[in-house]
Amino acid sequence: MYRAVVTAVAAAASSASALVVNGGFEQPNLGFATVQPGQTYGNWTNAGPGSIEFVQAVPSGNLPGLEFSAYEGAYWIDLVGTGAPSAIYQDVQTTPGALYQISFAMAGNVWGPPMQMNMSALWNGQVMGSWSHLAQGNNGANMGWTVHSFTAVGTGLDRLTFQATSGGNARGPAIDDVQMVLVPGPAAGAILACGGLITAARRRRS
Repeated sequence: MYRAVVTAVAAAASSASALVVNGGFEQPNLGFATVQPGQTYGNWTNAGPGSIEFVQAVPSGNLPGLEFSAYEGAYWIDLVGTGAPSAIYQDVQTTPGALYQISFAMAGNVWGPPMQMNMSALWNGQVMGSWSHLAQGNNGANMGWTVHSFTAVGTGLDRLTFQATSGGNARGPAIDDVQMVLVPGPAAGAILACGGLITAARRRRS
């Protein structure tokens, strides 16, 4: 049954167009950027209370291996800038009653002592899942990215939020490659039959 669900979701992902704008954080491609609370940058808004960082994967003498750090493309988000763990959100157009699958890659800022990174995904303010990543034994070339996913029902206009719940000293949960696709009817039924939540176990190849 699980294999059937995964196959159905994969088919949905390949046939449906992405609904999240700039899910890989590649725009506006202006280099490393600190985004303050309330500021919208690259279609994502910082919900605060502190800053977040668009991290560009380029060589840096202070951050060894940074040029290899992105899960995909050349950018990722650190949900803790200078200040408290923070959140980003994007409002997405949906079809009321339709089922969507949202996936993302998670890791943690590796440049510092071992630290437990925690974050949650919210849909219209409701927590849809919480995940942890231990930033220990990783480096820029092997961030330990893991892909997670969950499903949510559209209402017409919905707010997708990713919120750090731990981190500090300019180090927090890392997020990349956010994707959102419509799940067709048969796949939707299979997912709901399995509890409505899928956590993917695939990891980035190093």
